[in-house]
Amino acid sequence: MQFADIHIHALYNCDDGAKSIEEMHRMIDAAYVDGARYICLTPHYNPGYFGHNSDKSKKAFELLLGYTKEKYPDLQIILGNELRYNQGCEEWLTQGRCRCINNSKYVLVDFFEGEKKKNISDSLDKLLNFGYIPILAHAERYRDLRGVISFLKEQRDNGVLIQVDTRSIFGDFGLRARLVCKKILKNYLVDFVSSDAHDLKTRPPGINEAYKYIQKKYGTAYAQSICYKNALHMIFGR
Repeated sequence: MQFADIHIHALYNCDDGAKSIEEMHRMIDAAYVDGARYICLTPHYNPGYFGHNSDKSKKAFELLLGYTKEKYPDLQIILGNELRYNQGCEEWLTQGRCRCINNSKYVLVDFFEGEKKKNISDSLDKLLNFGYIPILAHAERYRDLRGVISFLKEQRDNGVLIQVDTRSIFGDFGLRARLVCKKILKNYLVDFVSSDAHDLKTRPPGINEAYKYIQKKYGTAYAQSICYKNALHMIFGR
């Protein structure tokens, strides 16, 4: 089985992900061995926390592209960002400083884990009103959304897509996040399962283990859709 990972922090020296070119390469190596054949690199974007890292991201991506073309010709990598929402951040998108996924209208967006539900809802509405399609990153980890399945259903009805982290399934972000993640999966509200990898030890790349779990619990069709097919539909504009 092949996988598509649309949320990974493998570009070096851009955020709190890979710290060196070597670590960047080894993270991609690990993802490839695990089965990833489509990877969207998504360094955090918010100048208040990570500086103006657009040029750094582009430089690191070009270096990685040279590496993957030579070593993994069947691996496709694309560039995006994980937008940390901030008042007025739509301007970062319209000006191209923060990248949507593969130059599309899809934008991976996250919030502080303690952000209030109303603020999250209002912010997602603003992105939709600007013509973007928000992908709510690691939806299981926001404390004010835990147990609020009706909220996620409403957001999906509005056009928001839902992403969960592989390691949440296995409790790496705590018991509550694990239970919420499984509840979201059980209600078939997940659009993308991604690694959200930051390193090789504490938050490593890899989707295969999560895929096997989802396949066993919820069926092959659902597992293939959220671990591979949905991402391809998005990347190729289907």
